[in-house]
Amino acid sequence: MSAGPVKFAWGLVAVLLAVWALTTFVAERTVPTLLLTYFVLPQVWLVPTVAALLLGAWRRDGRAVLGGAVATALALLLVGWEVPSPSPGSRSFRLMTYNIARGTGGAAELARVISRAEPDVVCLQETNTVLPGVLRDLERRLPGYAAARSREVVVLSRFPVTGVQDRALPDTTRRLLRATVRVRGQPVTLLNLHFTTVLWRGGWAGARDRRAAQVRAVLQVARQTRGPVVACGDFNTPPRGLVDAALREQFSNAFAQAGAGFGYTFPARAPLVRIDHVWLRRASAVAAFVPDARASDHRPLVVDVTLRR
Repeated sequence: MSAGPVKFAWGLVAVLLAVWALTTFVAERTVPTLLLTYFVLPQVWLVPTVAALLLGAWRRDGRAVLGGAVATALALLLVGWEVPSPSPGSRSFRLMTYNIARGTGGAAELARVISRAEPDVVCLQETNTVLPGVLRDLERRLPGYAAARSREVVVLSRFPVTGVQDRALPDTTRRLLRATVRVRGQPVTLLNLHFTTVLWRGGWAGARDRRAAQVRAVLQVARQTRGPVVACGDFNTPPRGLVDAALREQFSNAFAQAGAGFGYTFPARAPLVRIDHVWLRRASAVAAFVPDARASDHRPLVVDVTLRR
């Protein structure tokens, strides 16, 4: 047996463990690890890991095959491959979160995408449309929904909307829209938001600090809220790093819980990252999926939610 395939496979395991640790525990704390977390597409690791697995099988080297299998499993973890473990129970309501790219796809196509999924609640981002009247036309094409509106985020609900609070996210013009809906007699708080990106013009450190402040604001609102809370929107955050870890302290990620596969939402034509999320507290996901839709530069995320009493 040649030592080459074994060293190659287990060397990849060591590298991938280091990447996982850096993107999980260091992440946004330094510029290099921030770039590794957000901008090095983890799909690049699948090519050498699968090659190591195949090379070990071709050489009939069990140690190399084992190393390749472990490396491939780690690569799938890094790319966000999910195996569903949905909560038991029936669906209380279906929610869609969708960044509509300021309506550039047109109201008719956006309405078709939304109607096809049949959501009870729709959380839209980038509703400050390029052309006047697009949002109004979209709402007209979706009858039966009550609306709660802010500057660039909107909640549409088939359930009664019993409370609305609009507040600014820290250090940005973007908004956090808090809407309370009554789902079969039970109040549910929706937090619809759109975080700034790490590509903020003030520099990496400034963007990191602003995003951390925005996460703290969301968590503070959640702590002050009783009952089920759903935080959803365009977080501009992959399912790793410190922003993701902070949210997991109070919430569970719906796609990680009930989705299958990658669940990538951006860019719509050839998705490579999952940056649109639904986070649940005192609620669980029984199903989660990303429709193949191209009316925006994002794809929507749809989640079937069951509530906890």
